[in-house]
Amino acid sequence: MSAALLGVLRATDRNGALVARLEVTRWPVTAGRALTADLVLDDSHVAGEHLRIESTPEGEVVVQVLDSANGVVLDDKQYGQGTRFNWPSGRALTLGRLRLGLRMVHEPLPAEEPLPRLPWRMVAWTVLSLAGMLALVLGQSWLTLSEPSQLARRLPGLLMVVATAVAAWSGLWALATKLFTGRLHFWRHVRIACVSSLAVQAGVTFASMLAFMFSLESLARFETQLELLGVAAAVYVHLTVIVTQRRRSLAGLVTGIALVGIAMTLGNNWLQNKRLSNRLYMSAMFPPSWRVAPAVPVKQFLEEAGDIRRRLDERLKDREPDGGDNEDTDTE
Repeated sequence: MSAALLGVLRATDRNGALVARLEVTRWPVTAGRALTADLVLDDSHVAGEHLRIESTPEGEVVVQVLDSANGVVLDDKQYGQGTRFNWPSGRALTLGRLRLGLRMVHEPLPAEEPLPRLPWRMVAWTVLSLAGMLALVLGQSWLTLSEPSQLARRLPGLLMVVATAVAAWSGLWALATKLFTGRLHFWRHVRIACVSSLAVQAGVTFASMLAFMFSLESLARFETQLELLGVAAAVYVHLTVIVTQRRRSLAGLVTGIALVGIAMTLGNNWLQNKRLSNRLYMSAMFPPSWRVAPAVPVKQFLEEAGDIRRRLDERLKDREPDGGDNEDTDTE
């Protein structure tokens, strides 16, 4: 007579594919790479007998980490060799490159999931994001044209450029997602690309507007650094589609790279121009009625202009070559 079933252990890889399965009919059970383990796992980052799982009389599941150098991760918390901890129902353990789940017999069965259908809401969001991206490009092109009638002639080329850029960027992210998760998620990356581009442009425009309204020139002079932060945020959102775990570590990595890039741009500006910003004036102007900061008196304006002129003269002197007697003399 077969023993009563107590639960099922399932080990899956990062893509969610089933690697190993064990029907639990007694406690305790062990999991590891050794053939003596109850659940044999084929992962070089797993110890021979990595952990032991047992059930208490109160019905709680307890995990003990055995002779393992890598330990076990539960809810982003690391448990090392010799530690014991409770394993809550419905949570997954991470050991090596695998995820271990336990389903007990007495646990309620989840409801049946409906088959996927055409997600009209996602289609609408995709169409809106693409339309917003196109409107942004058309608006920027219209502002740079001297003749507004030229926009109609440039429209097919702009559509091709926008479609190619979005498709190439989203396609590369979709290929990376397919490689690591087994799914493309192309349209999700399209939405992320379009929405992030709109958000970055909106942030830069809002910063320029605040700079104009309150005379905060720094907000307008460091637009490049603001754009780098926006691009870093977009890259992080793209990566979360690929890496569904350890998002805090991922956010820290992307933030660190973004800060290094910002520091490099600031250093390059200082080496070339002796200032942190490469912008001398605001690139966007707004209606004068939007100004909130008080007007600068004429005397103060002239003094500040004179100070700028003195600094420019000093910089020109520093760049002049050492003078010699460059005049040609005739000798007879």
